[in-house]
Amino acid sequence: MRPFSLLAAAIVVLAATTLRAAPSLEVHPTTTPPKIDGVISEGEWAGAAHSEAFTMVEPTEGGAVTERTEFWVTYDADTVYVAVRAHDSAGAPGVRAYSMQHDQDNGSDDIVRIVFDTFHRQNDGYYFALTAAGGKHDGLIQNKEDANDQWDAIWLGRTTIDAGGWSAEFAIPVKSLSFDPANSTWGFNVARAVRRKQEVMRWTGIFRNRPTIALPLLGDLRGLTGLRQGRGIDLKPFASLTRHSAPAPGEKKLDFKPGLDLVWHVTPSLAATLTVNTDFADAEVDERQVNLGRFSLFFPEKRAFFTQDASLFTFAGLMDNPLPFFSRRIGLADDGSKVNLLAGAKVTGRAGPWTVGLLDVQIEDHAGVDSKNLLVGRAALQVLDESSVGVVFTHGDPRSNGENTLVGTDFNYTNNHVFGSKSLSAHASVQFTDSDYARGQGTAATLSLFYPNDPFEFYFFSSRIDGKYDPALGFVSRTGVEEVFQQAGYTWHPVTPWVDRVQLNAQLDWVMDLHGRVVALDHDLPSLSFRTPAGDRLHLQYSRTADRLDEPFAIRPGIVIPVGNYGWGRFTADYNTTKSRPVSVALSMRDQGFYAGHRRDYGGGVEWRPSRFFSTSLNWQVRQIRMPQGNFAVRIGSWNAVYTFTPDLQLSLLGQYDNFSDSLGVNFRLKWIVQPGNELFFIVNEGYDTSLDRFRPTQNDTSMKAAWNFRF
Repeated sequence: MRPFSLLAAAIVVLAATTLRAAPSLEVHPTTTPPKIDGVISEGEWAGAAHSEAFTMVEPTEGGAVTERTEFWVTYDADTVYVAVRAHDSAGAPGVRAYSMQHDQDNGSDDIVRIVFDTFHRQNDGYYFALTAAGGKHDGLIQNKEDANDQWDAIWLGRTTIDAGGWSAEFAIPVKSLSFDPANSTWGFNVARAVRRKQEVMRWTGIFRNRPTIALPLLGDLRGLTGLRQGRGIDLKPFASLTRHSAPAPGEKKLDFKPGLDLVWHVTPSLAATLTVNTDFADAEVDERQVNLGRFSLFFPEKRAFFTQDASLFTFAGLMDNPLPFFSRRIGLADDGSKVNLLAGAKVTGRAGPWTVGLLDVQIEDHAGVDSKNLLVGRAALQVLDESSVGVVFTHGDPRSNGENTLVGTDFNYTNNHVFGSKSLSAHASVQFTDSDYARGQGTAATLSLFYPNDPFEFYFFSSRIDGKYDPALGFVSRTGVEEVFQQAGYTWHPVTPWVDRVQLNAQLDWVMDLHGRVVALDHDLPSLSFRTPAGDRLHLQYSRTADRLDEPFAIRPGIVIPVGNYGWGRFTADYNTTKSRPVSVALSMRDQGFYAGHRRDYGGGVEWRPSRFFSTSLNWQVRQIRMPQGNFAVRIGSWNAVYTFTPDLQLSLLGQYDNFSDSLGVNFRLKWIVQPGNELFFIVNEGYDTSLDRFRPTQNDTSMKAAWNFRF
């Protein structure tokens, strides 16, 4: 198999282009900004650009919409304003409005979403959304259509529901965005979802195989002139006060931590960020996982300093493995414990055809590792119409006192006009590391091809990871292997009362050592997924798995799987009801062999949303494992309750338990957005040891944090 030859042939065959005209709006500035209260008052949006040219994407691609939607856009020197009127023939009872939670887009609510490509380069951008209940959503768009919802911006949004439907109003300060003031045209889109009908409509990008945020499919906003960033300075002092009930060695019982974030927009498209005595007390806790495999688990980044402009550090389309840069390596030890950041500096943005990202952080000494400097750099040059070529480098090792350096280069090809309206992307990369920890130099190379279209889609990925490849500031789950992954799928859209989507998928995954021996296989034979017009889903799958152990693997104390070649089958069934109802249910079952034994997994979840103010959910997983060496079970459970007083004031309680650690963790979090950019937090993290059939407190950390933003 020659992956690079396959890629070249695919590009030559598929890259015939026929451009499609995108819609556009000519916008004009306003001298009387609208009041952002969710009420579209008569005459308030007079003079704003207006459209109601929406087309259905789901359930019928290109069909006529069943509910009328219209929007308006205007701006002044400091803010872009958007209003959306979502008419509904069923009136207020037809509107699904269950959630005011921030970034809780779980499919429960009617929602409107707006998208901006402020550089009009179809590579990275922003999205903002409001649920009918008033919940705010925002995020970055990276790699042309990948969402990063961990990013939060300063903006204002309000909604109201009335007898004719509902309305949403947005005010997006231009100081919250990076843009090129010399470019008066932005990419733009508006989308609406009517949950009771599972209907999605958009202004542009009428392809159900592509998300609303797909930047190459956006229309144009023209005439955005005179926007100003002021001095381009955001000053954000913050302070936290934490009481530790059981301080770690060297840790104070009462810890007061003041700090400062300073963002200076050197140009409107290039920002320099300085953070001093950084504090992440307000970051959300990770979802608890139990690892039954031999390789590391991947957890998403949730800390604001690292999520801001995170899209500029993406490399070769890679999302998890082998990543040259994974920001959780900075400030978090392998066991999840925190490592203080003394100071950090970041330069991110665009300069002409270049995108750049430079990050430099000084971490505190910890666990025998001296205080040290960690450096990351990324640059990419736009080539062709939609493609780029770039480099990445990192220096520093947070795990030890040794040295570590990584350099890499990538090429990213994109064509969104294959066969007129189909999409094709391809990525190629190579990385080199020099590591004291790994005692030598190593390499990693990747190649991918993605054809994400409807009804047919195809994905190919190939990688070769040297045994001494060691990205100290990145992520790799397994070294010394070659992997070839292929996935193909076909989708039908029948018009029946019971099923409106059927998906057939097949997946082949080979992992070989560097001598060509197969060490792991995971083949999903054609799997079937069904969706009803109401949004309920059923997924059925049969797989074959193989794993080669060259050394014994202790899956549990006293239970060791010996060296050998193992293979087994796996049957999986998942059922999920739509979240557009007040109660939703998720059930899963997996029955399979497991090395020389047998494994049966059960999982489920129930979520109840009686009103827009309150929601609660219960989730559980049970894994029953029988081995010749012994039997054991894994049990993981979580309970979450959220009360949202207003979209700006939220109280949440999360409890998580697993029987591997015999521990219960409880997180209480109160967040109050006094006004956009000014926030107060009260957080309690408690831990309990349950090993003796009782709750013995092991941790109680109570924190208060305040952060205020000043813009100049």
